[in-house]
Amino acid sequence: MTNGERLYDPLGINDLKELRELALEEHENFFERNPHLRKIFYNSLIGICPCQGAASHYLNPTVGIKDFDIWHFYLENEKVNFPYRAHKWIENGYKNKPIDFLKRVIPKYIYDLNPSSPDRIIMNYLLERNTKTKILLLKKGIIGLYPDKMFNKVLWKGEL
Repeated sequence: MTNGERLYDPLGINDLKELRELALEEHENFFERNPHLRKIFYNSLIGICPCQGAASHYLNPTVGIKDFDIWHFYLENEKVNFPYRAHKWIENGYKNKPIDFLKRVIPKYIYDLNPSSPDRIIMNYLLERNTKTKILLLKKGIIGLYPDKMFNKVLWKGEL
């Protein structure tokens, strides 16, 4: 059910599974579009999370969803730059709402603090609060999609 531009249907585990599959498909497609980056970044995927409104809506269905912001976080490579603000927008992505797939790299020094904990790596990166984007992401929820060890885990509740 929608109200104006927003979707108010609750999201459940099956929705997260479908969003994870779409996000992993975008991971593959990104490297098909950018084969020169495959060798360096393909296996450096730290985690995937819905952030902002979609994650907040998952936690509280009264929030509503305008679009799905799905973030891919990769480990930085000191020798090869990742495309700044890499993203892919799909107009009719999921439940007739757009999906914006966004990508960022996380510095190695942050990764090295908790190399076996993708949720901590992502949150340590975001909690640095040194960019406008990070500050905006922390205003809303962040939910784990991938890898499996953080699937459906609430990484951040934001302002509900």
